[in-house]
Amino acid sequence: MEKASKALRRSSVRLKSMSSGYQELSMVISELRGVRSTAKAFAEAQCSAAQDMLKWSLTEENPAIRDTFFQLSELSALWTEVQKEFADHLKEFVIQFEMILEGEHHVDQARTHVAASERRAVKIKNKLNKASKRGNVEETRQLEMKLTEAKDSCDLAQIEMSDRIQENEGVKLIRVKEGLLKLSDSYLELAHKCHIIHEAHRDIAYQIPDVHNKELHEITYAGPELSKQAVLTAKDRVRLYNRHAEHAGAPVHEGPPPPYSPPRDLCNTTPYNPYYTHPFYISPHTFGSHETNDENSSNRLLDSDTQTHLPTNPDVTRHSDYEDDLAGAVGSMKP
Repeated sequence: MEKASKALRRSSVRLKSMSSGYQELSMVISELRGVRSTAKAFAEAQCSAAQDMLKWSLTEENPAIRDTFFQLSELSALWTEVQKEFADHLKEFVIQFEMILEGEHHVDQARTHVAASERRAVKIKNKLNKASKRGNVEETRQLEMKLTEAKDSCDLAQIEMSDRIQENEGVKLIRVKEGLLKLSDSYLELAHKCHIIHEAHRDIAYQIPDVHNKELHEITYAGPELSKQAVLTAKDRVRLYNRHAEHAGAPVHEGPPPPYSPPRDLCNTTPYNPYYTHPFYISPHTFGSHETNDENSSNRLLDSDTQTHLPTNPDVTRHSDYEDDLAGAVGSMKP
């Protein structure tokens, strides 16, 4: 059904643009509009799925599931906003081609004006020949003056058409280059922000406790503060992202780069994690009402890849910011 709808739409565009002679350019505009609408639909589908996952998690008794999807819903809202911005950039790219098409129509108008001037001059010339054969001197003189004016108008129209064509070709190059550069920056911005958001997404997922070879009452969830910090950090990095500063001073390569081999001491280094540069302690949540004296249930220092157990700090207490946020979310989700 979708393929048939697409084929019908493309055929409709070709039929509408057949008289203008710009079928391919009209097809480009139509397809770019389709790209934008599809991108918006994809963003909306992701947002809807994230909302449904949040609703499901709020029905669960497991605090790790509730907290994880609550924080992921925050990232989903941020990701939806980023994709909407990208869709707006796509619209700007479509506008560039629409303006190119408008310029082509202006050139056509100039050509039409030249053709009309030439037809008028030919018509006056035919009348002049007939008047000369009849020997009407006064009519011949008037027609000669009109023919001179028509030729001057035709020459002026030719000059205007030539200038319009040259101007249009120059403007076309400017619009194509500007549009492509902005589109590239838009994709790069989307990629960078996608990396930031889904890096935080992965870090939140890492906070879900492992249950292998453990009893349920032995499992502790120590992720609320770290998950919340990952979301806040992602929001700040997305907000402070500057596409121009990101590429400022970047060299323009005129050829392929030279062969490069990374140093051996850098091959096995651990990737830098920007979220947990400054570690902090948190107290664990416990599943159910069971209690345990296991030393592994003490306060932990967590990063995105490993969990390092540190000595218990009795002076550290868990903040209630997350609980307040989650309680508000639960209240807002109930009918």
